[in-house]
Amino acid sequence: MFSIIIPNYNKKDYLEESINSVKNQSYINWECIIIDDNSNDNSVELIKKITDTDPRFKLICLNENKGANYCRNLGFKHSKYDWIIFLDSDDIISINCLFSRLEFLKTYKYLDFLVFPTATFYKQIGDNKWVWNNYYGDHLNRFLSHDLPWLICSILWSKHILKKLNCFDENLLRLQDVDLHTRALMIKDIKYKTFIDYKSDVFYRIDENRILNHFEFLKKDIRAKLSFISKFKEIVHKREKYLKGTYFECFNNIFSFYSNDLISKQELTSLNKFIFENSSFLELNYFDHIILKLYVFIRKFKFYLRGMNKLFKAILIR
Repeated sequence: MFSIIIPNYNKKDYLEESINSVKNQSYINWECIIIDDNSNDNSVELIKKITDTDPRFKLICLNENKGANYCRNLGFKHSKYDWIIFLDSDDIISINCLFSRLEFLKTYKYLDFLVFPTATFYKQIGDNKWVWNNYYGDHLNRFLSHDLPWLICSILWSKHILKKLNCFDENLLRLQDVDLHTRALMIKDIKYKTFIDYKSDVFYRIDENRILNHFEFLKKDIRAKLSFISKFKEIVHKREKYLKGTYFECFNNIFSFYSNDLISKQELTSLNKFIFENSSFLELNYFDHIILKLYVFIRKFKFYLRGMNKLFKAILIR
């Protein structure tokens, strides 16, 4: 019934908990395909130790690092069931997660995908209160403006819709899930449903140590957002203004890092300049530039009021 696809790269410290959360499911009709992206931390040995006696697990080892997009697509090609769940190798699902999904499918099997609330945690489930369950508004507009309503692990996909989408874009270095969700929502008559009142049974780990070089991470993140804008601005037509929100998030992200002393003032200036130099990706008018420059001026002093980002973003998109 369910194919669970997990890409892994050097997540040995979290793998056992993640894999065991799948292995211990109360519903037993599933397969789990783990694609190791040429890890060098003995991940493969650990995966084999946990899964060797359970034929529902399939391990695919790559001889070179190909990226998470490639791994997910490869796992999808090897999947045999009609319903797909993508997890990261540090995500956790509760013991009745798949059984609950099965119960939902008894009523909603006609849907292309189903979206469930996702809780977040740092070291153990329950240590963070944030839940991804705010599904207000137009979901396509929200993805275009990088106001993301859900995560990749939040979704139960029908196999046929992923085939139609050709799954993940392997040319992207980041935002591959945002890209996939955006393309899905652009399909005419796409059938999906969000379950806002459902109690979370998927848990997304916030790994504060995953970024080794914050400056390089931000450069890659900015390029990814600019590529996203470039890709979709020609095909969203009347919704193009919402892409200004993704552009705004380039600034928001660097100032969030700066406010937490994760990048220097010199690095901030360099990134800020790079973002402004690439404003040609969008048709920004004089007023747009004034709004962005005012935002940058305020945030340079590490000043922030609750709701400020939302206000500036709304004015920019207006």
